[in-house]
Amino acid sequence: MKTTNPRNLFQQKISSVLSKENRRSPVFENIFRLQQMLTLEKLGNASGNETSNNWKILMELYLELGSAQFAKLVSIIRGGPVVFPTEEEYQDSIVTTLCYYYKEVENRTWEEVKSHLEMPKLNTIKYGIRVRQLKSFIDSAILRSLEPKDTACE
Repeated sequence: MKTTNPRNLFQQKISSVLSKENRRSPVFENIFRLQQMLTLEKLGNASGNETSNNWKILMELYLELGSAQFAKLVSIIRGGPVVFPTEEEYQDSIVTTLCYYYKEVENRTWEEVKSHLEMPKLNTIKYGIRVRQLKSFIDSAILRSLEPKDTACE
């Protein structure tokens, strides 16, 4: 017998309810958004000064994702704290990934990488180190996945 994950069941139920109500009345979506604003603002105020703007960020996420996807996000996070990278950290991660791909997969030179990325002042020392770190991480992840699972008898 297959068991259903409670999180998936919750997501399915919420998605179903929201899609039905949204089709029936566009007013429902506006009321629901206001309720979410109230809930998220209460959460922000209860958290203290350092996170008092979190409700605004959560509201922006809610508006961007929509009801069903926001419900999915909520069920994944389960009320726990989440720290997102800064825009700079995220962009840096993308550049590192691109450098890794061009250097390790396509075997390009750093000059070719800089040209292809249209970043003539790319810090090749910085990204060279990050490419090596990523390569080491990937290699160790691959090795871990190839290790036989411990099937010790009781």
